[in-house]
Amino acid sequence: MKWRIPAKTFLLGEYAAVAGESAIVLTTSPCFELSLANEATIQGIHPESPAGQWWAHHRMPEQGLLWHDPYQGRGGLGASSAQFLAVYLACSYLLHVTPNRKAMLDAYYQSAWRGDGLKPSGYDVLAQSQHRCVSINRQRNVIKTYDWVFKDISFLLLHSGQKLATHYHLQRTTLPSSINQLAVTVNLAEAAFEEINSEWLIQAVNTYQQQLADLHLVAPHSLHHLNAFRAQPDVLAAKGCGALGADVLLLVVPSNCLKTKVKELRLEGWTILATSDDLYTGRALMKNKPHKTLEILP
Repeated sequence: MKWRIPAKTFLLGEYAAVAGESAIVLTTSPCFELSLANEATIQGIHPESPAGQWWAHHRMPEQGLLWHDPYQGRGGLGASSAQFLAVYLACSYLLHVTPNRKAMLDAYYQSAWRGDGLKPSGYDVLAQSQHRCVSINRQRNVIKTYDWVFKDISFLLLHSGQKLATHYHLQRTTLPSSINQLAVTVNLAEAAFEEINSEWLIQAVNTYQQQLADLHLVAPHSLHHLNAFRAQPDVLAAKGCGALGADVLLLVVPSNCLKTKVKELRLEGWTILATSDDLYTGRALMKNKPHKTLEILP
């Protein structure tokens, strides 16, 4: 048995998500993979990670796990949350329990948070259980998925070469008081998807990046790169993604420039993680509706 979990990147909404406000998360391929093994061995999953702890909690000594990370440990793509989601689904399968969103999220908080600092949003595991572009608002208990509806613009995801451990960052960070301003910008982006308005999306991405920079929530190395990118005429928007925008950089470019831009960036030594052509369109791993009767894993 094998589970394939897409990578995730915040298009908009990091930090707003921690407050349960709106966020839009991109799911992309190639996917992480978890396979069941007949031997009691665990490869690629740290025993102290949320996934490792959840697996140990269920004590299945006859069964093993094999983890494959196509990104070879690069940060910012949701490897830890993908591991947890895959292990949760594997445990559900082995215990003959129907997985559901609330039980999965409760299990994630139980395994990923010890009460120090900010509680993780859980938006990564929620998004990775879905597909395409995932809009989430935990306060309203809403999850919607969109195609990349913009024909005239495309996105590129680059790796900065840095890696920031999000859970450590959240332990040491407090939410800014102006979190509502971030949420308003995410709402503009959601309206852009609803109305298929690429200008609104470009405005939202650039505004959100500026808001994060004003709140000192962008790592200096990312800020340096983003300022350089925004000066390029074929870059319509640029933003750091995830905690401090440290690991992954998002560029929005005209669709007719995408292939040329990818080639140019590779020649400059950038690692291209995904483009809008790599949006994950496989089936969602969990139904996007909470069950009326919730089953909690033992």
